[in-house]
Amino acid sequence: MMKIIDKRNWHPSDNILLEESAFQAVTSQNNILVIAGPGAGKTELLAQKATYLLQTNLCKNPRKILAISFKTDAAQNLKERVEKRCGQDAKLRFSSMTYDAFFKRILDHFLYALPEELRPKADYLINDLNIIDQAFIRQGSILNGTISSKFNTYYDKTLEETSLPLNLDEFRSRIWSLLLKGFDNHKATLTFKMINKLADYIILTNEQIKLAIQTTYSHVFLDEFQDTTDLQYKFIKDCFLGSNSIITAVGDNKQRIMLWAGAMKNVFEIYNDEFQSDQKVLLMNHRSAPKLVELQRRMYESLQEENLDIKCSEKWNSSDGEINLFISDDEELEANAIANNIEEKICIGIKPNDICIICKQRVQDYSPTIIKALKEKNIRARVEIEYQDLIKEPIIDLILDIISCAINIRQAQKWEKIKETVINIFSIDSNNNSTYEELQEEIFDLKNSIKIMIDQNRNISEIVDTIKSFLDINRIKAYFPVYSQGSYFDTILDKFIELFNIEYEEANKNWQYAINNFCGLNSIPIMTIHKSKGLEYSAVYFVGLEDSAFWNFKNQPAEDRCAFFVALSRAKKSITFTFSNIRSSMKYPIQKRKDINEFFELLQRSGIATVKNFNY
Repeated sequence: MMKIIDKRNWHPSDNILLEESAFQAVTSQNNILVIAGPGAGKTELLAQKATYLLQTNLCKNPRKILAISFKTDAAQNLKERVEKRCGQDAKLRFSSMTYDAFFKRILDHFLYALPEELRPKADYLINDLNIIDQAFIRQGSILNGTISSKFNTYYDKTLEETSLPLNLDEFRSRIWSLLLKGFDNHKATLTFKMINKLADYIILTNEQIKLAIQTTYSHVFLDEFQDTTDLQYKFIKDCFLGSNSIITAVGDNKQRIMLWAGAMKNVFEIYNDEFQSDQKVLLMNHRSAPKLVELQRRMYESLQEENLDIKCSEKWNSSDGEINLFISDDEELEANAIANNIEEKICIGIKPNDICIICKQRVQDYSPTIIKALKEKNIRARVEIEYQDLIKEPIIDLILDIISCAINIRQAQKWEKIKETVINIFSIDSNNNSTYEELQEEIFDLKNSIKIMIDQNRNISEIVDTIKSFLDINRIKAYFPVYSQGSYFDTILDKFIELFNIEYEEANKNWQYAINNFCGLNSIPIMTIHKSKGLEYSAVYFVGLEDSAFWNFKNQPAEDRCAFFVALSRAKKSITFTFSNIRSSMKYPIQKRKDINEFFELLQRSGIATVKNFNY
């Protein structure tokens, strides 16, 4: 049982010093909006607030804290920080998950609160695009075949804008009805927006369920609040507005890059008005060196943000930071310039996985030449799209830990993590000594079996099957609900086996190297701006600062400026932007910078960037 601390005697965990506005946000018992720029420590602030509420019992036992993030890894990161500080109490009373996971939990738990006509089959699939496509085609035949057979924005918008309860005289309601119940031997299939709407409908039509959720969660955290969509905000409002639950929203307008996905433009103002929230602004940037912070500050005017006096961490000297602009005649010269610069960084001790190459979009248009130039210097780089999501999967994390401990048992922390996870999967009570000890022996035997298979050069597919058989698929799906629907679990494992085999061959069939390579420990990640959000690296290379990358700049200048800001704010020590006059692999090889010239004017201002030209 956690010791209760008087709130007057509480101090931030791990001897972390919070700036005054951060401390006020942590200890506030009002609805609050925290404006926190890049490097301000948003995750740490929420972790400290959860710790404060649990340790002081301001979140009164047995009530809970609900933390909602946009990314699974962000939710897991926050959860781990709180559990480390609060132990078993946090596991029971701190729920950290994504919006999608929370809405799905509401739907699955209260499925029978929905009227029959809105109740999906319990074994519904999620985002099966082929089935959704077939539902539109089936209704499209009624409308003389005018509906496109491709799943696109139109499909998504149609499903999102359908009003509940359904009116079967309307085309979109008939689509919903098909997907809720299944049709023509197709299983019931929902999109995440449909799940969001159904969860909200449950809240709106069942006062007792709404009250139960409010009673369960005394405090609600909303991370990356600037990316909140209309549907997500509507649920939060419908569920918690006017209740005793206290909301803490954290975000940054300057990093609003999800308008294309439905993010609300004025969510901060609406939230402040409707929830009568206090507002705190964090002025510390713990991440970036002074020169990089100055570049971020110069962006404030174009982002129509108040030019705040952002403070740098005391760990930096005032002259620290490096900003470059590489202008090349073609992509080969550009790639060689990047490779040479990265080689210099690695030579002074920066690890490859602490360097990142970022593109606005379509990584495949920019990465091949760079990967080739780096390979010639024996530096690995890879496109992270598939790896990035796989590594975050809990079943993949568990499999890798088991294999790693089979190779080298001297990993006490990892071994304890395996035992704890497996015991939870099997729902074993630690107070039941005989069963508890028996399962621990079985886990140890599993590890030894995997070791023998590795020594026998058995393939990764056989090893995965052995682990899967031991854990039991039904137990896995019960413990990790994300795998309970459709073929997602098998798809994840198949993709893991495919990619791990690639790394295994690259590592000359050395298992530990293969694991390290799969986890990206020995390579430079290449990703889009959207995938880089929330991450940080010592050195960042933004490749393709060109009109073709920002092709929609004239229509969405504010969002593209935010994208540029997000990219530059990932860097701790060094940021390099590149422009190539010719990209031969593109449909229109000649590149221009007319539309986004403001970025070049900013970088070329006195004392900002070092401009380097690479010509034939």
